[in-house]
Amino acid sequence: MNTDVKLIFDGRKTDDYGIGTYLKNIFGGLISSGEFAYKFLHLKDSSSPEFLKENIINVGSKNYSLFEHLEIPLKIRGLKDYIYFSPHYVFPIFIKNRVIATIHDLIHFKFPEFFPFYKREIGKIFLKSLQQRGELIFTVSETSKKDIINMFGFNEDRIKVIYNGIAEIFFSAEEQKTSIDFPYILYMGNLKPHKNLGILLKAFSNIKGKYKELKLILIGIKNPKQLKKQVEGLGIENRVIIKGYIEQKEVIKFIDNCLFFVFPSLYEGFGLPPIEVMARGKAVVSSSGGSLKEILKDNAVLFNPQSEEELTTVMENMIIDESLRKEYESKGLKYSENFHWDKFVRQYIDILKGL
Repeated sequence: MNTDVKLIFDGRKTDDYGIGTYLKNIFGGLISSGEFAYKFLHLKDSSSPEFLKENIINVGSKNYSLFEHLEIPLKIRGLKDYIYFSPHYVFPIFIKNRVIATIHDLIHFKFPEFFPFYKREIGKIFLKSLQQRGELIFTVSETSKKDIINMFGFNEDRIKVIYNGIAEIFFSAEEQKTSIDFPYILYMGNLKPHKNLGILLKAFSNIKGKYKELKLILIGIKNPKQLKKQVEGLGIENRVIIKGYIEQKEVIKFIDNCLFFVFPSLYEGFGLPPIEVMARGKAVVSSSGGSLKEILKDNAVLFNPQSEEELTTVMENMIIDESLRKEYESKGLKYSENFHWDKFVRQYIDILKGL
């Protein structure tokens, strides 16, 4: 164990979908490696990751609460030789420890019209504080790195780019069957405005008349009331199936039986769903927004996220051209092998051991 580098992992967001996946794999990998002395901040009443057996500091304050800036400095006051590792850019301001953090994206600042003013202003405070105090900043794509430098003036030398991986279940699970007896296009993700679901619905409505058996399934949608209104306005309510959050095992069933997957996002710091779909051997149609062109390269059919006409054409090509689907199924499956988490954990270890 490298006792010269001691880390406090802020694991309070372990139950979150995006950052939770990141911290379980990165923090879990770093802990399991046995390379570092560590403490793990665990939020009371949240789930405890399987890798977590010892060195736990239980706290009651959630992320983004005022109380975290008082409770956590008190809880770790005797650990001044430990480096505080936050899985996002918010950290308790009054801690005295050295700080490292991960900035996944700057979506709040790239598309300010989609987010409340107060969230952007609070975000600026933490980013400026991190700019001053952050000894090391991890980010998940070269695209995000450029945004961090250009928008907030971070020192390039302190920013390290390490890609995300995907859960091993996407590589290891056997092909799953479902009782669904109709062809469908799949989307999975949330309903935030930058996910650009409106353009997917419009493109699907443009082709609904030609392919009467084809449906669109949307997974991961919370509070779909407004979305349902849009679906009804386009006259596709009988052709669109909306589902909330479902477990990964169930997600795999929907992936394995889809015709292809569409990801229309305006901007992503990385974008896990397209890689997860590729690992299941299914073709991906993706926006080129944000980092998606960088991450997916030529292994997905890319389109301009602002162009309804382009997406309509691409989707129709994928529907009618089986050889095109097979080509991207094969390319994507091979490419996905680059995204095992253990590869990226090793990169984190190598960098952190140099602190």
